[in-house]
Amino acid sequence: MENVRMVENKIDPADRRLDRALQHVVRPWFPINQDVLNGIRKSLSDGIYDATPAQLLADLKNDFALFTFVVKELAAIGATQGVPEKTLSNPVELIRWGGPKLIGEVIAADKKLPQTHSLHWSEPFQVARLRETAVIASTASVLSEKKDLDPDVGFSRGVMREIGLNLIAWNYPTLFSKVLNNLSAGANLDDELSKELGFTPALLAMRVLRPQAAGKTEGAGATLDANEWAEYDDLCAVGEALARAENPETYPSAENDWARASKYLEGVGAAETLEKIKEQAVNQSRRYQEALPEVFNSLENFNPKRNVESHTRMRAIIADRDFRLCPPHVQEALRSLYSEMDGYSVNKAAIQTLLKSIIPQAGFTGGCVFVIDPSTSSLRPRTVIGTVSLRAITNVNLEPGDMAVTALGQSDPLLHTKNDPPPIDGIYSALGGARKVGVLYLETPRGAQDIGEGKTIGTFNIIKQALCDVLHLK
Repeated sequence: MENVRMVENKIDPADRRLDRALQHVVRPWFPINQDVLNGIRKSLSDGIYDATPAQLLADLKNDFALFTFVVKELAAIGATQGVPEKTLSNPVELIRWGGPKLIGEVIAADKKLPQTHSLHWSEPFQVARLRETAVIASTASVLSEKKDLDPDVGFSRGVMREIGLNLIAWNYPTLFSKVLNNLSAGANLDDELSKELGFTPALLAMRVLRPQAAGKTEGAGATLDANEWAEYDDLCAVGEALARAENPETYPSAENDWARASKYLEGVGAAETLEKIKEQAVNQSRRYQEALPEVFNSLENFNPKRNVESHTRMRAIIADRDFRLCPPHVQEALRSLYSEMDGYSVNKAAIQTLLKSIIPQAGFTGGCVFVIDPSTSSLRPRTVIGTVSLRAITNVNLEPGDMAVTALGQSDPLLHTKNDPPPIDGIYSALGGARKVGVLYLETPRGAQDIGEGKTIGTFNIIKQALCDVLHLK
């Protein structure tokens, strides 16, 4: 008995934690799309894959949970049958080895496939993991083709590298959500999860997929010569950076991620490659899109550069103390506006939203955007907003006397008040920084408490900044 106790004491606590985690994640897995599963079962029953075995791989790729589950089961079977290590470590070769017959047995209707989790009952951060997986795998596939590598292997490598994070997201949801919400700019999600769990997502993935490879180098498929996977892993890393860059609200590292990914993409035709990645991610997610349109439809607008630049501008405006003076509904409208802004072109729809919707929502009943016309040395009315009461909306010569002209030389807004009933305040401020291009003028019914607390001026300042941002005025 003493000897038994001594052996038990020598067990590494980290191994015990990992063993408990394996028991916790293997049976529930993460959600399988039942429509994809049923479609594959029918095609197997109809013998479709006997004539077109490549279609089986293509159909499995439509659902990441089913794909990884099948790979796990085939690896276990193959290990008992003496299948070469190189085949066991390569999901594409393993699926080809299994073929319709063996895969049909693995996912047969009488087998107990994971059903604990459902796509329709998943949390937003969990579904976002599937979207990120689609971006990562599609990036690896597109870049593999450009590098004369196997795009199917690139895709599968991208999916398999994400299995640890996906299993943790669904089976340790509270912990995963807490770590995700508390990420700092210099932090890495895998590292932060490792601090909480006592093991890395990559190690969990390796032990889940290849328990017989325990003790070898970390990483799904690491039993192969590292050089054989190094190129694919580099491409997956680009995809991981793009997936984070597309979601700057979640990942504080998004700006740096975009810088790294875009630097790599410059060598392979960035615009064309990003378009292909988007197309593949959309096509590869069709079955997810059918189940979760609210999340996957937006993949058609995949644009990490725009998201990063929009978030950077939004972060700056939120940090402005004036933003906190805006009414809550105006803050929300501005957040939505910034999400629509393009990083490199003027969004006419966003301008209209700001001028015709957000400004009235903020309590401004009228106003005008004046622009400088060098040919006539005047301020010309460009856009009239609502009903203007305090001034005439006409061309204004660039000479002293009009408050709109005076505002061009001031750093702070100018206030024009009308005390006669109904009392109205008019606010002027120059548009543009080093180079003034015009003036924003807005009117609002006076609320003495608002002026005293700075709420009206604060809201005006934020709206003016939003107009400058949407027009790309520095």
